[in-house]
Amino acid sequence: MITNRTLLVTTTLVFFIFTTTGVVAKSVKVGGKKAKLDVPSNAKASLVLLPGDAGLSDKDPLQRARMKYVEKGFAVLSIDKKTVIRAAMKYASETAKPVSIAAVSSGVRKLAGAIAAPGFRAKKVVFVSGNLDSVRKIVGSPNKLPPTLVIHHRKDGCSKTSPKQVDKFQKWGGSKVTVHWMEGGSDSGDSCGPQSHHGLSGLDDEVVNTITSFLEK
Repeated sequence: MITNRTLLVTTTLVFFIFTTTGVVAKSVKVGGKKAKLDVPSNAKASLVLLPGDAGLSDKDPLQRARMKYVEKGFAVLSIDKKTVIRAAMKYASETAKPVSIAAVSSGVRKLAGAIAAPGFRAKKVVFVSGNLDSVRKIVGSPNKLPPTLVIHHRKDGCSKTSPKQVDKFQKWGGSKVTVHWMEGGSDSGDSCGPQSHHGLSGLDDEVVNTITSFLEK
């Protein structure tokens, strides 16, 4: 549902367009930081995307596929790693509810910090190629987790995100945690980069379908 608040905000944006598919694409600021907002007609929910080290770039594993989430009916707010997550969640809630958030790679640690803080509210969260040992330490108790999806490649070669962390995290999180293992795709360049198994290169469609199916349950 698009609220009156959303319609009023468009008058103050730096940039906005109506695409040929009816999607409103905007450059906005959230808490003073640059962000991207892509809104389909009759959005059924909002999804906040928190990038890894690539930032708001199409190289980022979540960013490069963001329009696929829009095509499935989600209003997508893509934020910078320096953006305050609580501010992003509030902004997204004024566009469409409910609001969920997905983070990838180094962005997962930042999301964990937000989950640990009092007052965090999200329908669901998604950790993609994250350092799950650090998430356990930061969050402290699985009781703080909303329903959580973990997406991880079985051959993730990044030193900080070993696949061995996944089983430990699932046991810790119990029924709060759903795990989806990725296989195949392509692997090149930096083992922690967007074109590697860590970055789920070549697997964007499966990632999108897995996340949206989880959010729609």
